[in-house]
Amino acid sequence: MTDAAPVQRVQPRKLVEFYDELKRKRQPWDALWQDIATYIVPRRYPGMNATIISPGTDVESRLFDTTAIQAHQTNANGCLAWMTPQESAWFAYTAPATLKDDSASRWLAKASQVTRDALARSSFYTAVHEFFLDRSGFGTACLYCEPGDNEPVTFQCWGLGTFVISEDHNGKVNTVIREFKLTALQAEEKFGAENLPGTVLKVLKKGGSEALKEFTFLHFIQPRRESERTGTVKQRMPWACYYLEKESRHLCKEDGYQELPVMVSRYLEWGTGTGGCYGWAPAFSALPEARQVNHLQKMMDALAEKTAFPPWLVPEELEGEVDPNAAGVTYFSRDLQPHQMPREMPVVGRYDVGKDRVIERQNAIKDAFHVGLFQMFAEMQRNAQMTAREVDERASEKLIQFSPTFSRLTTELSNPLLQWLFSTLLMQGAYGPAEGIPQSLAIQMEGGLFIAPPSVQYSSRIALALRALPAVGFWRTIELCNAIAAGKQDPSVWDNFDVDLAVRNYAIGSGVDSDIIIPMIRVEDLRRARAEAQQQAEQMAQAAAAADMAGKLGGIKPDSMVGQQLQSAA
Repeated sequence: MTDAAPVQRVQPRKLVEFYDELKRKRQPWDALWQDIATYIVPRRYPGMNATIISPGTDVESRLFDTTAIQAHQTNANGCLAWMTPQESAWFAYTAPATLKDDSASRWLAKASQVTRDALARSSFYTAVHEFFLDRSGFGTACLYCEPGDNEPVTFQCWGLGTFVISEDHNGKVNTVIREFKLTALQAEEKFGAENLPGTVLKVLKKGGSEALKEFTFLHFIQPRRESERTGTVKQRMPWACYYLEKESRHLCKEDGYQELPVMVSRYLEWGTGTGGCYGWAPAFSALPEARQVNHLQKMMDALAEKTAFPPWLVPEELEGEVDPNAAGVTYFSRDLQPHQMPREMPVVGRYDVGKDRVIERQNAIKDAFHVGLFQMFAEMQRNAQMTAREVDERASEKLIQFSPTFSRLTTELSNPLLQWLFSTLLMQGAYGPAEGIPQSLAIQMEGGLFIAPPSVQYSSRIALALRALPAVGFWRTIELCNAIAAGKQDPSVWDNFDVDLAVRNYAIGSGVDSDIIIPMIRVEDLRRARAEAQQQAEQMAQAAAAADMAGKLGGIKPDSMVGQQLQSAA
């Protein structure tokens, strides 16, 4: 009797079958994405599904209106500028509210700055801009992050159509499989010749132009079952990483991650059902309008050309004799009757009506992409004279429409990204030696000390504006109370409110650092000291007045009329 063969750790054939099934479920979306690319994201057409194309402008030349293209870019640019701006601090690590430790706050403030510097040196801001373009254009976007070779971290935006996703039972994306191409030389550099299949080694051996032949690879990122967590440290990690050469189904590399290194965000989720894990985007609403306005502009161009260069009515006997060009000369017989003379064909079309329809659809496209919101922020930045009340009033209506996708972005991108960055930079020692970590942030566990991920406070323009939405009611309440107090000549209406608490909450909601807000007990001490100082000053003023009066009395003669009156009053 022989021992049974050991169970293979990784079964490439099963992995490829799993990928093919997820790709089949994605097929209904591929056609929709292709349609969106045609009218809204032409730079991606027909570059979907990892297709390599030559650059060109053939698609753009078939478009007669670019409103949807510009609105899509405005949305992505606005998300970058007002949610993740490179030039300002848009997030900060903070200690839990229950932890009152100044050393922990200072250490986390330093960690926040180190993290922001690492992002600025990396490819994050170029990658996240592509991320926002995919997210608002196609509804789904994917950002991959890993430790860099020359920088602490590096990022890639995996283009839509190059990956498939799957969710866990809670609706969170826990599996991402990317299809990509490498030349034989690139594959050797990435995996090493000893880990490549024979087909790749064969072209490498030939060398020359053969070494530039491309092969298709699959990158799997998925949860690793407990039973599979054996082997090396990387192979025991909770998130599995497999690289396969697709055609040969050869496993080139097995790796692992301690935390999920890929963030998939949906603008809004489409719903359940086949392929329901992919997202809904503003482009879906704008697509019918983009089609219609493109057709309208085409017809309007034709009408404008006919109006500027009207067609002619020419008698058949003058065929080929009429010169319609500028300064052209047409010869005809003087015997022709007036009705036989060549003349312009009247153009009856209503350009103004068509223009109104175009503007209506262009505005609908801009509304779908929240263009007004981002233009409003740009205007506020230029207009420094606007009051806080004006800012809050103008922002509230547009922000309410944008709030759901911002919340989803925070949950699916910002929070996991900043948690991954904190863990990665902490392991790299970017935050300084372990001895410098405040003890209040460390948790003693079975495996040693553990640093829990800190809280994150967002301070981008949109985050602050959303946090300040309740301030609209605050301002309206102040106006009402002022009107009542002035009308009744009675300020007692303010007795209904804790004004100190209202002001402090408004300041925090507007983004004022809580560290610079004086604790209420110190405010009461300051007020008490001010009142005592004011009372003392009044007493000193009264004493000075009395002394002055006494001095004046000493200079009046007792037998004078004023002196006699003062003595009588005394």
